[in-house]
Amino acid sequence: MTAVRTRTALVPRTDPPLPTVPDAAQRTAVSVASVIGRQVFDVLAGRSGARSVRDHLTATVFGNLLGLRLRGAHQPEYRLRSVHACAIGDSAVEACLVVGAHRVHALALRLERRAERWVCTRLSPIERTAI
Repeated sequence: MTAVRTRTALVPRTDPPLPTVPDAAQRTAVSVASVIGRQVFDVLAGRSGARSVRDHLTATVFGNLLGLRLRGAHQPEYRLRSVHACAIGDSAVEACLVVGAHRVHALALRLERRAERWVCTRLSPIERTAI
């Protein structure tokens, strides 16, 4: 800390705190969840076919995805609002994607690294109240 001289006394100068920069694991977690989550959301919204995301899903999750649809997701204003992700060790990410327009939904995902690929091992759509 440095001091700044005023007319009457020395006053300590305080610099604003530096913004926190997420560590590499957190940036990777958000990035992976954003890419795969957006692909899953596009399938749930009917904007793309399930085959487009097949390589990033387990067989169980893929089967469940085929039976799911989000109500109202075909509307153009229905979009991905935010992605919240947390790295669980080096090989797993848990994430929540907030999607919607007037009615908000959340998608909970668990992604695991298998060989050189990230795979969604759990998918749970959560419907919430209107905003």
